Amino acid sequence: MGQSRIFGDRISALETIIDVAELGTWMWNVQTGETEFNEYWAQMLGYTLHELAPTSIQTWLDFLYEEDRGVSERALKAHFEGESSVYDCEVRVYHRDDRLIWIRDFGRVISWTPQGEPEWVSGAHLDITSQKEIEQSLRRESEANRELVQTLEKAQEIGNLGYWKASLETGELYWSNKVFEIFGVTRETIVPSVAAFKSFVHPQDLAQVEASEERAKQTGLHDVEHRIILPDGAIRWVHERADYTPVGEDKVLIGTVRDITEQKEQEELLRHMSLTDPLTQINNRRVFMERLHESHELFQRRGIPVAVIMFDIDHFKIVNDTYGHSAGDAVIQSVAQTLSDSVRESDLPCRLGGEEFGLLLPGTGFAEACRLAERLRVEISQHWYPLADGGGFRVTVTAGISSLSVNDQSPEQVLQRADAALYRGKAAGRDRVRKQR
Repeated sequence: MGQSRIFGDRISALETIIDVAELGTWMWNVQTGETEFNEYWAQMLGYTLHELAPTSIQTWLDFLYEEDRGVSERALKAHFEGESSVYDCEVRVYHRDDRLIWIRDFGRVISWTPQGEPEWVSGAHLDITSQKEIEQSLRRESEANRELVQTLEKAQEIGNLGYWKASLETGELYWSNKVFEIFGVTRETIVPSVAAFKSFVHPQDLAQVEASEERAKQTGLHDVEHRIILPDGAIRWVHERADYTPVGEDKVLIGTVRDITEQKEQEELLRHMSLTDPLTQINNRRVFMERLHESHELFQRRGIPVAVIMFDIDHFKIVNDTYGHSAGDAVIQSVAQTLSDSVRESDLPCRLGGEEFGLLLPGTGFAEACRLAERLRVEISQHWYPLADGGGFRVTVTAGISSLSVNDQSPEQVLQRADAALYRGKAAGRDRVRKQR
């Protein structure tokens, strides 16, 4: 009697577990098609067990979604043939309200016929619809994220823009594919890190990059243009822009990097064009005036002498009218070359305009400037310009000299004196040097 009561208690406990777990149980006689289901099995499908009676294996097959029958059959075959210890698969079944729900179907053979064929199989059905919906939602989200990443990668490619994320605490660094391309490396050749990135930065720009990182901790923005040195030795310009985002104790920069080498080259070309005379390729009047103002400030603060020489090609209109403008251009280019070749690196030769040239001589005294002007006048006058017909010609220049004075209120005053001396020389017959302190 005691064993019977214990056995009954265990059955009751098992039924409670099944009920709590919301399992639909089933037993199936493979040989006869006979089936037994519990009440919850019918409830999962929206019915009562009474409504489905009498049941058989056909009852189950009528509910099973046609496209999933092969899934169930393959799982059964694998279990019956000993390839798997249990029968286990996920299939869809029809609910009473015409929707499909997902069922995990699992079981095991519990008896065999004398001929070794499966007889009774018992198992359970578990409604996993909610789980499947979550999985599908995650898959859709994952697919959307994948498409977003692909879109971002494409946008980065079009915009020549790479994405990166750096931890200033741990030194960890993430690079998008475009960043690898910009830096001339691959995922196989380098593991990104803050230290690895800084090894690419041009040594002269590293302090500037690190200063920008420190400012970002205060301003929230990292914005810097700098050079990098690629593995093949090529130097490229990049523009980094990032937001500073503290994450707990970590300090994170999330930003972009863009190759701006072509932009920098264009900027340098435009700057060169704005500062250079296109015919002679020496500095133009703008540069001369900027340097003159700088020299005037140094003279006022430290007393460093500065001399100015102005040259004008004599009778230049006659050269153009007689020999043509190409000959005139050759004269201007030759005078510019003579000035450039005859001065120190710290001196500044320039074309002030037309046939007029200037020499700015920082650190040069008045007497020394006079000697230089006379030497240049002679050298220019000795140059022979051959012509196609076998003839040729020479040109002369007139020069005016002055130097900065403590009485000068503006640097333009020294130019006015040099210009006045120049015109006195022209009035006196040209091909000479005149000076005015």
